[in-house]
Amino acid sequence: MPTEYEGAPARPSGEPLPTSKTTNAPEAPRIFACSVIAGGAGKTQDVINLAVEAAGRGHSVGVADFDPQRTASHILGYQDPPEGQPTIFDVLQGKHRLEEAVVPARYRIGEGEEDSAFRRIPNLDLLLGTPEMADAEVNLGLDPAGVLWLQNVLDEQLPQGRWDILFFDCGPTLGILLLSIAMVGPEVIGCIADEFKYIIGLQDLEDTLDKGARKFRRFGFKTEVQHILATNIPLDAQGNIRRSGGAVADDAIKAIRSNPDWHPKLLPIIRRKQRFKDTIVTQRPLRFLDPRNEALEDIAAVADALGIQRLNSTRKR
Repeated sequence: MPTEYEGAPARPSGEPLPTSKTTNAPEAPRIFACSVIAGGAGKTQDVINLAVEAAGRGHSVGVADFDPQRTASHILGYQDPPEGQPTIFDVLQGKHRLEEAVVPARYRIGEGEEDSAFRRIPNLDLLLGTPEMADAEVNLGLDPAGVLWLQNVLDEQLPQGRWDILFFDCGPTLGILLLSIAMVGPEVIGCIADEFKYIIGLQDLEDTLDKGARKFRRFGFKTEVQHILATNIPLDAQGNIRRSGGAVADDAIKAIRSNPDWHPKLLPIIRRKQRFKDTIVTQRPLRFLDPRNEALEDIAAVADALGIQRLNSTRKR
């Protein structure tokens, strides 16, 4: 179960924290959906770093790459979908089942595209992305029940007991695909960075989910932004924002903290040392690219705040 994090108000004794509804399966995984309307907020690096952290803690984890840019798929070892390999778009079209779009997450250790050039990341799977997801809005929009697409897929096709945690890397739109993702009741993480455009985007995300709740309430839609994650923020050695290195970032975080609805949702801040471009070029998540990087401590703090526990033993499939 998730734990309270800094800034969260005290809850009445015995009252549980909200968790994701996910599916009707008896052992449904906990689902996090990372979303942002403006690019550059660190959404994909948050997904990957948290997924790798959770897998390293012994959880069975899946990353679903809904973003047409498919950066998560690239960093996790797949510059292009292998020939004949189904993707999440094929699942959307009903051509393949969910499990057929799953590949093992991996990172590069050598040259070329052969399997020997990569090393498997224990406990971590990838639901392979594709640029074709740019057409998802059209496909789902033509279906009167499009908003229920992902809920139906998870209810009918989710491999029981395979994953403890799923991370959804959402695309940069606020359309029906996002609403379909939200329909499964994930814990939505609104991602922001060091510019005010992300504050505006966060408000737009909340407004979209509010409209979805009003429009689809009869289907059980009640998802809201539950967490806010600030990434690539200039911090000093004590973890305080360096105003000299990012006055706008300081003002943006102050705007979050001054909002009584947002402040309790603010997770520990991740500093500006994640080397995201290097992780793309090398196809190596930060933990395998730079295992002593200070930002990994911040990522661990976020995982702690989300209640992602360290299990006694690491399960490997």
